[in-house]
Amino acid sequence: MNTLKNILTIVIPIALAIGMFSGCKNDINEVDALTSMDNMPVEVRKGVKLYYSQNARVSALLKAKTMERYVGEEEYTVMPDGVYLETYDSTMVVTSSLEADYGIQLTEKNLMEAKGNVRVVNEKGEKLNTEQLFWDTERMEIYTDLPVKIITADQIIEGDGLVSNEDFSEYKIKKIRGIISLEDDE
Repeated sequence: MNTLKNILTIVIPIALAIGMFSGCKNDINEVDALTSMDNMPVEVRKGVKLYYSQNARVSALLKAKTMERYVGEEEYTVMPDGVYLETYDSTMVVTSSLEADYGIQLTEKNLMEAKGNVRVVNEKGEKLNTEQLFWDTERMEIYTDLPVKIITADQIIEGDGLVSNEDFSEYKIKKIRGIISLEDDE
């Protein structure tokens, strides 16, 4: 009986250990992906205000609650808690504003993407609503292929896709789906 007890005290822990370790599998690629520094921001900032300049003058202001910078094959910055952007003329008057739920800036491509509830307002008060908008800082234009809605003083224009200069003062809807005239009842 004592021998059986000694055997069981050795066999049971070994069996449990074998069962525990054989039930767990670690895929090396999965472990690498979870622990890779490429998936971790190298810098996280809160309450960010960034000024952009062109030809030695301030041309835009970007605000974000949170900004995370990543490096690797391609450097990029994520604004997961929303983004707000203003563009300025040469006298520092706001010419347009953009607001979105999420933003990502691809540094090497000079491209910023705004996603989720994207709203743009130009100097004339015209409003653009869409779900995704790209800002190419090199070509100085904004564009999307998704549905857009533009509200002017006297019209609501809906369509698919848009190309505009970066302050949204001159724009072209790629495929207009409808125009609603807003008339004053006098």
